[in-house]
Amino acid sequence: MPMNEEERKPKHQHHPQADMLHVHTYLTEVNVADDHQHVILGVSGPAREKGNTHVHRIHGRTSFISEEGECGGHWHTQDVMTGPAIEMPDCSHVHYFEGITSKDDDHCHTFAGATGLGPSLFYMEDTVDECEEEDYDDCCDEVEEEEECEMPVKMPKYKYKYGKRPEEE
Repeated sequence: MPMNEEERKPKHQHHPQADMLHVHTYLTEVNVADDHQHVILGVSGPAREKGNTHVHRIHGRTSFISEEGECGGHWHTQDVMTGPAIEMPDCSHVHYFEGITSKDDDHCHTFAGATGLGPSLFYMEDTVDECEEEDYDDCCDEVEEEEECEMPVKMPKYKYKYGKRPEEE
């Protein structure tokens, strides 16, 4: 039996899961330090309003590196805010992020990446509104005091041509 015009119309809002928080996935590798790398992956914190856009918290722990021939190893923590939403041609958006890990095993790593795609139209009730534009850096949960690394003179930029790092070309 053919569908009538009323049955062809969508029966839900633009976003099929409007009651879900607006978050992004992320996956990147840290830069090499002390002859090794770690992987950073996870799901961002919920959207936080910032002016006419929004940002997300990238917080967690890197992959674990075991020390060869020893019963031990280490990981690092990271806690940064993304940049604003960057609109993509397909009506989705991403966020760039960069930072430096905690200092563990006498070293730290720099990292940079982009979140996975998210819908451009999201519902503002999904945002965490306790952050105001001027103090959003202060609204993150308190993080344990850690020995900090010096920031490099210039942070690396996340601009790899054709998915390859410059040293791989």
